[in-house]
Amino acid sequence: MRRLARLTLVAAIVAVPGLATPAAASTDAAMARGMAQASRACLKASELKNAATVGEPILFSDDAGKTAFLVTGRWRPAHMRKARATLLCLYDRSTRRAETQEAPRWTVAPR
Repeated sequence: MRRLARLTLVAAIVAVPGLATPAAASTDAAMARGMAQASRACLKASELKNAATVGEPILFSDDAGKTAFLVTGRWRPAHMRKARATLLCLYDRSTRRAETQEAPRWTVAPR
């Protein structure tokens, strides 16, 4: 009797659409929202004038929970004479915080 009840429960779970599928966090729309949020955080953290992310983001595993972006723009301080800048941004998906470091020789290959 217990085995029949378990089999019935398993059959019910499998029969209900969406109940046995991964969470909505893995949908394309959720992924796009997450990438947009990460990009905005990196642009803000860069503190560059006319900042823009370039190239494709680099997604690390869920265990690492990081996404990397290359950010370009111009330095704001007057003593830097608004020179061009390239920064590597590391975005932590769990804390939603971004940190940047200068990466002057890094570039993105043209498509």
